[in-house]
Amino acid sequence: MAGGGWSSLPADLLTDISGRLSSDADHLHIHQVCTHWRASTSRPAACRPWVVTGRGRSGLEPIGEYSLRLPRGGARKLEVAAAPAGLPYCCGASRGWLALVDDAQSPTRLVLWEPLSSTEISLPCLSPLTRIFISDDPLTSSDWIAIAAQIKGEIGQKTLFWRPGDATWTMLYEPGTCQIDTLVFNEGKAYYIDTMRNIIICDFNTGSVPSPRCTRIFHACTVVNKLCRCHRLHPARGVHLVVCKGELLLVVLYLGSHPWPAEVYKPVWTPNQRLELHERVRDLGDHSLFVSRGDAFALSAKEFPAIKRNCIYSADIPWNKAYWISVFNLDSDVVEEIPYPDNILGPYAWFCPRKPFLKQS
Repeated sequence: MAGGGWSSLPADLLTDISGRLSSDADHLHIHQVCTHWRASTSRPAACRPWVVTGRGRSGLEPIGEYSLRLPRGGARKLEVAAAPAGLPYCCGASRGWLALVDDAQSPTRLVLWEPLSSTEISLPCLSPLTRIFISDDPLTSSDWIAIAAQIKGEIGQKTLFWRPGDATWTMLYEPGTCQIDTLVFNEGKAYYIDTMRNIIICDFNTGSVPSPRCTRIFHACTVVNKLCRCHRLHPARGVHLVVCKGELLLVVLYLGSHPWPAEVYKPVWTPNQRLELHERVRDLGDHSLFVSRGDAFALSAKEFPAIKRNCIYSADIPWNKAYWISVFNLDSDVVEEIPYPDNILGPYAWFCPRKPFLKQS
């Protein structure tokens, strides 16, 4: 280093140092020092996505005090701007925003918060409230929708929706479902699956009609369980919908020693409101899917080089083991498990923040 100073640090040393950083700000700073440092370190986006961790409650309540962690390196906590005061509970991680409330049982304040810019958007508060989803990034789109899940009966949930400018929430699907596993938006429609594997399709492309048209697809679990043709039945432990490159896909995660621990299919809806799965997807190209209870999305390994291509990353809470992140490789059908230390909270949902501005020197 004597000849060139800090700019001559070995590339492998810079790579090792940058791999120990946890905050976007630190990654951004080390990336901007000089051309050599920038060439030897990953862009901040390489550390994404993050994982929202919580107390791992299994009921209909929001999780406890939230935190953001990298799904690697001992699940280190990330340094981000301080959250709005008085909002210690998270009830949603969607499109780079966290939905925060002031109380887990009877909230009176609901705020969408973007951690990198510290932008806050107040929404009319519902009580009780279980989860919030949004269709798009409010900082880049004026035509976004929020969907809220609310308790109905002993184990059910009903859904409501809200658009910017609305004074109150509007009922979306009052008949209700069981607890929502996954909700995704695609081409003006919202698709969600409950824990009983029922699929509800809410079509917002209805012009001036105040409420979307909702279609319920019953018993998706029956169709999914028929996929297994082994000598022993391997029921699905998780079924998720996710949008990849503009196309809706259905992800099946199996229990037990199934030859394929995870499969991806293109769903087809019949005129008589049934689900059919014909074409199995084995190659996602450069993309990988991130599924959990809540938001599900696809990311490109070219844009996020820290992730592997053609994989399914699952943050589901397992039934009989410690918390982990499971990575299913569709090329080899191999499962990699990333365990969490015993002294931290378990994974709750995937969270991919908005990209920070990268100054080029």
